[in-house]
Amino acid sequence: MGRPILRGGVNIGILTNFTLTAQLFSGHCPTDQPPEPPRITPDQAALQSAESRNEELTKEITKKDAQIQALEDEVKALKKSKKKPAPDATKTSAWRTFTMTAYTAYCAEGCTGTTKTGVDVSHSIYYEGARVIAVDPSVIALGSTVEVRLADGSSFRAKAIDTGGAIKGARLDLLVANEADAVQFGRQSVELRVIK
Repeated sequence: MGRPILRGGVNIGILTNFTLTAQLFSGHCPTDQPPEPPRITPDQAALQSAESRNEELTKEITKKDAQIQALEDEVKALKKSKKKPAPDATKTSAWRTFTMTAYTAYCAEGCTGTTKTGVDVSHSIYYEGARVIAVDPSVIALGSTVEVRLADGSSFRAKAIDTGGAIKGARLDLLVANEADAVQFGRQSVELRVIK
């Protein structure tokens, strides 16, 4: 009984050892299970996803930064290529002949005291240190500063901030203090040039 059982002349213990040894060397051990894939928690999965998205965003930002830098370089090149006008250069127009009359904002009826541009002139005939005139905006732009030369050779600066129903084409209306001044001014031929 103490002897191993022989079958076909081979000891079963030796055969079993030989089979197990062969399986170990070939990598097929019956007791070995295939390795399980590594398990990750939902938090780890979210972190991996966030890291992946972060890498994508970093690449995208780097690309956008390069585009912005290229545009900034282009703007700098354009600025350098532009010629700057002389700092004290003003665009003064040539002298033109106009017919000028006078009006007042200080009357009992029909005077609002407010110009077309919304300036209250009910207390002064000056605006920004210049006389106020009404113009045809299709001829002289509202807000323009002009120089007016009268027939007697005197001149003054005026601001074009008002319009009038009868002020069309080469007509101007000068704001004066009262109706008597308007009548005294009458109708005059004047020279005008736009200063700015």
